[in-house]
Amino acid sequence: MCDKLIRHGPLILALILAVFCAGVLMMYVEPMEDVFLDLSLMSLEDGAAPSPEGPDTKGWTVYTQEGSTRTELTPDGFGGYTGLQLGQTFYFSRVMEEDLDSPTLQLGTAERQFSVWLDDMLIYTDCPDLDNRIGYVQLPMSEWFRDDPITISLPADYQGKTLTVAQSFPEWAETSSVVAWPASVRLYCGYAYESGLISETFQTALLSAVAFALTVSLLAAFVRSRDWSILCLAVVAFLWMAQKLAGTSYFFRYYAINSNSLITEVPRISALALLCYLTLQGGTRRKFLWIPVGAFALVVIADAIILSVFPGASTGPVQFSTVILYLPLWFAVISLTVLLVMGTIWWRKENRFYRLFIPLAFTGIAVSWVMQFFLEGADYVWQQITANLLNYQIHYVYTHTLSGVTVAALLAAFAEAVRAELNRRTEQQLMQQRHELAMSSYENLRRQHEEVMMLRHDMLRHYHTLHDMDSDEKRTAYLAELIGQNQKIRPIVESGNEMLDIIINGRLGAAVDAGIHVEIPHVTAPAELRLSNPDLCALVMNIMDNAISAAAKAKAPFVKLTIHEKAGYLAVFCENSFDPEQQNRSTKKETVPKHGLGLKIIRSIVAKYEGVVLDEVRDGNFVVEIVIPLS
Repeated sequence: MCDKLIRHGPLILALILAVFCAGVLMMYVEPMEDVFLDLSLMSLEDGAAPSPEGPDTKGWTVYTQEGSTRTELTPDGFGGYTGLQLGQTFYFSRVMEEDLDSPTLQLGTAERQFSVWLDDMLIYTDCPDLDNRIGYVQLPMSEWFRDDPITISLPADYQGKTLTVAQSFPEWAETSSVVAWPASVRLYCGYAYESGLISETFQTALLSAVAFALTVSLLAAFVRSRDWSILCLAVVAFLWMAQKLAGTSYFFRYYAINSNSLITEVPRISALALLCYLTLQGGTRRKFLWIPVGAFALVVIADAIILSVFPGASTGPVQFSTVILYLPLWFAVISLTVLLVMGTIWWRKENRFYRLFIPLAFTGIAVSWVMQFFLEGADYVWQQITANLLNYQIHYVYTHTLSGVTVAALLAAFAEAVRAELNRRTEQQLMQQRHELAMSSYENLRRQHEEVMMLRHDMLRHYHTLHDMDSDEKRTAYLAELIGQNQKIRPIVESGNEMLDIIINGRLGAAVDAGIHVEIPHVTAPAELRLSNPDLCALVMNIMDNAISAAAKAKAPFVKLTIHEKAGYLAVFCENSFDPEQQNRSTKKETVPKHGLGLKIIRSIVAKYEGVVLDEVRDGNFVVEIVIPLS
């Protein structure tokens, strides 16, 4: 037990520290409680009809003031006030009795301009060049529409003081009724407001960092494997990061770009990349899936071209703008539906990815909609679906369906990556074991060869001794014949390279025992090769073992081997018979990836010495040709 703790202690400590650091960082993901007070004279909760008890003024007094003369305005019951002239600045004031930490005032802007006082002290103005005294300021309307509210930090001793806001009023009116609408006013806890910005920034940075790391990892995997489906998944991860960045409240302040077009186009391209990924994973029948996906791609491209050439197309006539904005979504839904239907039909017959993805996809879609019903309520969900369909839209249904499919695709891709990595490691382990077995066989063959040569040497010496000592003519003639026969014994293969002879002669016995006809027309090689003995042993043994194993299952088993030196290269040619059906059946029954390990070992050794490997089926036989430079 102690040994295990000592051995795994650093890993356990690292995990504890990682969990602790993650917990500290997650403190900034959730903002502080957003404490604010809505002090607006008219809020979104106000009804359309006047209250019989009179309007809730929330402590505000609305008036005009010229010098020291104050004239209160009359409320109309809807949040507006009458009794002022066009172009006249009006005021609204109240005593600040609320108690908040780090108080922050927020005013709705639009095209209006403001000056703000606390008691008689000016704390903010849009027009510092004017006479900013209460009763004397004349504020003009702004020449542009301001999206962001005015944020003003109040002093710590604000409580009990009178807040006065001066607001501009237009010099024109479309009707004879002149009504002033005081701006919305909110009082925030400054810490909570700052915490909200920090939280949004941290969440965006965290998700973007994860998406960026995923993108880089997928691109590296694409470079290694040249699998185009991985590139599509990398595009999905990158566009997810771009969508998160473009959706932040501070995006426009860093980049003077309208994020609305990005928020519209990026999800479409991301969905197209996801559908391409799923199609590429579709096995042998994926050509049928390219029809709807290709149509969706053409619509997305056409839509992007129209919006770039005619920027106002989305705000044009209702029928045209509806087609521009929502037609790609309909094609996306059609493509996704076809993919799920065909995947469901094929999922038992296709690859492992679809057998995992289809159940996950339907589970993800179900979970996504259950969460919507739970969080938003059934009435709201059905109302949104109905409203979408009545307006020929599909955005609501599409968004929450695609989210489940996206999560399922990522989980299936992750599972496939884990499976591939486990198979790679298992395959690597099996290759190492096979290499060790080849080296063990090589050592045994080398020792057997040495023992045979020593025995042959000793027998010759004994024969010579007997020949010299015995004078009997018949026995002398018999022994002379034995000596001659022994001298004529030669190895089956004599290539000029001792190691090559040991390997080939040792494997020929296995071929003969298996009933395989072996043909070796020509085997020659230099005594010293560029290949090390272990690599030469692994190369030739895997070539012969593969050939013998495949030929043993054929109807007319044979192996043909040729090795020779030509133009500074060592050329190896091996041809063997095989039964394709038997080979396929054996491969399907394997529980671990053994099939093809011999060829992978051969390719790795040849690549190590900058050679070339060609393996193919020729005239019904399997052929391996290898060329390795000798220097």
